[in-house]
Amino acid sequence: MNIPTIYPILIQEILNFYHSATFLVIKYIIGIYVLVVFVDLVLMLVQRGIGGNVRQILYGMNLPPEITTKKIKMKARWNKIRKKLESGNEADYKVAIIEADSAINDLIRRMGYKGENMLERIKDIPAGQLDKLDEIKEAHEIRNRIIHEEKFKVNRKDAEEVLGKYEHFLRHFEVLD
Repeated sequence: MNIPTIYPILIQEILNFYHSATFLVIKYIIGIYVLVVFVDLVLMLVQRGIGGNVRQILYGMNLPPEITTKKIKMKARWNKIRKKLESGNEADYKVAIIEADSAINDLIRRMGYKGENMLERIKDIPAGQLDKLDEIKEAHEIRNRIIHEEKFKVNRKDAEEVLGKYEHFLRHFEVLD
């Protein structure tokens, strides 16, 4: 037998196998296998918490929704805090600083930084990852003084300066823009 005569026979045998019941069974088995692998992959991603992983891939860290998709909620919370400065009351200034610190602390905690308190979490943040971290530390120290020193005084200018430091953090993530 020579090659020109084998070639059409080989093609015919391949086509016969392709249209056979055996190949149909093989196709169904492979199709079911692919479907099972796909479902397993989806379930594994759901179990691992795909949301955090996607945010981490997109932004370089796992950002809370208030910074990425639910900015309106954070903006409303921030406006309530800023409104306390309009009262002219020193107690409201202190409350505004404490609430602002709490909001930022909550965001930093949910970004995945470890630590029992805000200062420990700030120390866990690698240098250069967040803009003006020392400003957040300074603002947090003012908050600590408000909490721990009974006679610590805060005027409107000081309160605005401290809130400005926290605000810079939110502007870095374009929450307030």
